Amino acid sequence: MLKHFFLLYFMLNGIETTLTPKSPKTKEAKKPAAGPTDKNVIDRNLITTTPSAAEILNNHQLYYKDTKDTNFDGIVLGYVTPWNSHGYDVAKIFGNKFTHISPVWLQIKPNGVKFEIVGTHDVDRNWMTAVRTAGEWIKVKIVPRVLLEGFTGDDYGRLLGHGDSTQLFIKTLLDACKKWKFDGYVLEIWPQLAGRLRSYDVLIEFIQKVGTSFRENRLDLILVIPPEREQVQPFTPEQFEALYDYVTAFSLMTYDYSNIQRPGPNAPIKWMEKCITNIAPDGKRDKILTGLNFYGNDYTPNGGGAIVTHDYLNLLKSLKGKMQYDDESCENYFEVKNNDGRHLVFYPTLHSINERIKLMRKLRTGISIWELGQGLDYFYDLL
Repeated sequence: MLKHFFLLYFMLNGIETTLTPKSPKTKEAKKPAAGPTDKNVIDRNLITTTPSAAEILNNHQLYYKDTKDTNFDGIVLGYVTPWNSHGYDVAKIFGNKFTHISPVWLQIKPNGVKFEIVGTHDVDRNWMTAVRTAGEWIKVKIVPRVLLEGFTGDDYGRLLGHGDSTQLFIKTLLDACKKWKFDGYVLEIWPQLAGRLRSYDVLIEFIQKVGTSFRENRLDLILVIPPEREQVQPFTPEQFEALYDYVTAFSLMTYDYSNIQRPGPNAPIKWMEKCITNIAPDGKRDKILTGLNFYGNDYTPNGGGAIVTHDYLNLLKSLKGKMQYDDESCENYFEVKNNDGRHLVFYPTLHSINERIKLMRKLRTGISIWELGQGLDYFYDLL
């Protein structure tokens, strides 16, 4: 059904009407209520397969007042980015719903035979203290994501193939942890090297060494891993087993399934389940943090791209009625046309998130959310 809709949608994109949209009314709109409220989204009957635009616009800023209340037992990782600053507030308000918060601050770069960490200008010690205070019941940990940047093929060869280089890399990370009082890192290296190595043995051995050093220093190591795409499995069950005892968790990137070349749902729920069970077919999934997108996609005749909260809400104001629901992907979408043309928008809803959390409970995985600044405040009632 949805495939036929897309075909019709893109055929119609070539047909433009000459009618001028009605001018918006000049009357100032009533500002929606915001902040803590006495009932959660379940008690407010807001979880539905076809929410109306009005329901979302009027309720998305209201969240249950007991922000220490939790509904999920596994590891919950939330990413925070400097370019979506609301995520900093979310981490402080809902800190007790997370076991780990990962600010996207840092990059590690080669500097001659040594390494340097850049991005520490974004480190906010007061914010870290506030998050840890908010998450004191769960004892939330601050684990910045560290991205390898500026590495050539030769740089990777030295890093993975020379023990001295590996130890310098580890020391650089440990020294920064000690200086800034981090609780560990989310390490992003596997996606960059997926498909580029003849043998993954050197990469596995490298991560094992990093993990061993982190454990000896009582630090957490979360490894970012890519999902399966079109029958290609860039991270295998054998690699999962080889690294299981050396990392705290695996952050599985189960989102961005569709793109502007292939418009559609961001993370079909059956695909997500397949990604999980293919990596760990026999259980032992507690260390898999299933990726949950708190952003959407806006497809337009010119392409479009990722859409965040304020853009989504602005487009939602043009929707008269309810969102559509695709049962196969378990995602909501809507189509609107405004002054700048047609928009086909996919964005998570309470229902789509709730169904994915049910899946994670069933498969006994954790959660990783990309990212806190992009979602709606009432989403966190579900955690």
